[in-house]
Amino acid sequence: MPDSEFLLEVRCEEIPARMLEPAIRQLASRLFEQLLASNVAPGEVQTGFTPRRLMVLLKGVPEREPDRAEVKMGPPVAAAFDQAGKPTAAATGFAKKCGIRVEDLERVENEKGEYVVAEHKIEGRPTIDVLSQVVPQILRDLDWAKTMRWGSGDGPWVRPVHSLIALFGGNVVPFELFGVTSGDSTAGHPVLSPQDFAVKGGSDYRRKMSRRGIEVRFEARKKKLLEQMNEAADGLGGELVEDAALLAKLASICGIPGVIVGRFDPTFLTLPREVLITSLRDHQSAFTLESDGKLLSCFLTVMDRPDDPAGSVQAGNEWVVEARLADAKFFYEEDKKTSLADRRAGLDQLVFHARLGSYADKTARITQLSEVLCQALGWEKEQEAVAQAAELLKLDLTTEMVKEFTSLQGVMGGIYAREEGLPEPVWQAIYDQYLPASTDDPIPRSPEGQLTAIADRVDTLVGIFGLGLIPTGSRDPFGLRRAAQAVVRILLEGDLSIDLDLVAAQAVLLYGDRLEKSGEEILTSLRPFFHDRVRYLLGLEGYDYDSIEAALAVGSSSLPDLRSRVDALHSVRQESDFLAVVLAAKRIANIIKEAPEQTLREDLLKEEAEKNLYRASRQLRSEIEAAEAAGDYESGFRHIAEFADVLDDFFVKVLVMDENRDLRFNRIALLQSIHRTISRAARLTEIVVDKAELRGRNTDMQVD
Repeated sequence: MPDSEFLLEVRCEEIPARMLEPAIRQLASRLFEQLLASNVAPGEVQTGFTPRRLMVLLKGVPEREPDRAEVKMGPPVAAAFDQAGKPTAAATGFAKKCGIRVEDLERVENEKGEYVVAEHKIEGRPTIDVLSQVVPQILRDLDWAKTMRWGSGDGPWVRPVHSLIALFGGNVVPFELFGVTSGDSTAGHPVLSPQDFAVKGGSDYRRKMSRRGIEVRFEARKKKLLEQMNEAADGLGGELVEDAALLAKLASICGIPGVIVGRFDPTFLTLPREVLITSLRDHQSAFTLESDGKLLSCFLTVMDRPDDPAGSVQAGNEWVVEARLADAKFFYEEDKKTSLADRRAGLDQLVFHARLGSYADKTARITQLSEVLCQALGWEKEQEAVAQAAELLKLDLTTEMVKEFTSLQGVMGGIYAREEGLPEPVWQAIYDQYLPASTDDPIPRSPEGQLTAIADRVDTLVGIFGLGLIPTGSRDPFGLRRAAQAVVRILLEGDLSIDLDLVAAQAVLLYGDRLEKSGEEILTSLRPFFHDRVRYLLGLEGYDYDSIEAALAVGSSSLPDLRSRVDALHSVRQESDFLAVVLAAKRIANIIKEAPEQTLREDLLKEEAEKNLYRASRQLRSEIEAAEAAGDYESGFRHIAEFADVLDDFFVKVLVMDENRDLRFNRIALLQSIHRTISRAARLTEIVVDKAELRGRNTDMQVD
């Protein structure tokens, strides 16, 4: 069956940049799913968009659905044919209903007996008919943050639709949507090339768009834009201050990328670097330039056309930038008239959460929790700086600059603290308090910053969990998953041995009677929540899921210690002796799982193999304790691996479930003792073993 391509383009009024990528992903995904359901899935999916168009090109699409057989169940054979084998009225009626001859009825047997069936061949529909049915429904059902109606009530959709290209194998897929009939025509840029033109397929579409200067492919347009911006920056003697999100946004708001070079009054360079960059980015979607680490008094942004011959676009952007920077300078200078410490009263007016109090309340809790963390870590010299940072942590929320640029919260507090001459650990802790906000961000640079960031997030997690507002599915309005992940990252990367249960329990106490859940309920919910973040982050580092589970299963009051155990497991888990012990551990666990705790008596060890096992287990316990005391978990696991032969010998030569009750209980006691010893650092039964990995060892040891 030959394959064809399907080209779909929706041309409309300008779609907000933030909606474009989600929309095209959604459109392509739903098209693929619908065609897959009809057994005409494409071999390749290409997408593209500009502010005024969405495009999907499906290649390798079968021209029609495959034929299929539909089987209808009829009456039992005993009712369909008489004793002479002649069809009864039941058989003839069923055949007539199915549109076939009685002679074409077939027999099948199932658990209920023998029945007659009619097999009906259903011819597959032409794919163009499938597309004609599903495409308008897919477009109509796309999810948008906001929609509108226009004209005589067309819509709702994100923006008014002007034209629809729908071509399958060069033929128009007929349908009507939002008052527009599908066809083979579109138009170029609304100002530079507004004339309609027809296309024959995907290659022709791209060629004719390119001729009009339009690059529909987003990644190609982004690459072209970056090249243009780097070239412009070189001409100005600088380079771009990197911002991947801003580049993606700029590439989304133009179909024909053209770079605007703008300049502003150099006196604005006295503003903090962060303020200048943020003002240009947030208000004007503009890149800042720098040279040798110093900002330049110019900026780059885009226009949806290749040039600006009259210079009016440049002049307009420069006028707006000057006004915005003047505002920023005013806010900055006004803020500096009041010190951070003198802003404390303002926190009483800022609500953290209606049921959890103000930011003044939160600050008091963070300060106390930070003190607890210092004590837990044995920090004395850092305690003063931690306390000062905690008290000042949220005060920049009262500043005009943060009200104008919410993305600068924390950063502005750090800048103001630095300008007031506060110690470096203090201002850095304030500056870095929201790090890491994503997996790409670093953790706070100073120990004091790491500690206050943990206290802040644990306070939030305990408070929101204490109200029963636990994230479900994709909903996480308070960013609790991100907060928990940040805590785990800081503990791991900062090498901080802090018991999260202890910290959370202290945070519960600091809330007093504000929480609706009990402390035990909160801790029971938080523990697996943190563990999920541990699994995710250690998984990113390349550790096997079962090694992580094995270490988590025995618990840990220290995440750096947990990772050390996972890392040690990772180093030894492929060795055949260690895997043999893992298999033995699974067998031991099955033997002892329902047995009450027994007392081991050395005088009841009768067989030489069990005596050897007892002596070896005592030596192993001493070796593991010494290795763990030195933090050398790999050595401990290797000692466990050396235990493989004596375990093998025991299970081959000794019957654990001896008829003699005393011997049986004593051997169970021995295995209970061994299980405790080899499960100190990790629950080995969580490790998944492929018997092929044992490489020649005795594999007769079955898991009972």
